[in-house]
Amino acid sequence: MSKNELRQLALDLRKKNPEFQLLYSQVAQQVAERFYQARERFFDGLANKPKKKKPHRYLSLVYPQSGWRLCDVRDVGLEKTKRGKHGST
Repeated sequence: MSKNELRQLALDLRKKNPEFQLLYSQVAQQVAERFYQARERFFDGLANKPKKKKPHRYLSLVYPQSGWRLCDVRDVGLEKTKRGKHGST
């Protein structure tokens, strides 16, 4: 399946599912792009096979046209790492 076919499939699925209709079409296309890239890395022998991510593991959606992204508000743990390396702070 080509990149364009995957993008079209994502748009078709978006039209059929009312929950996905809240997303901009470019976000759906970006998810298809991420899957395509993961699949290509697998076929090139650079990564394990792509698998379905649970919703809580998807930390960002990219809005390519507007230039911003939605991110989860969870702290990634930089503070914990800092404290661990430098002793007690």
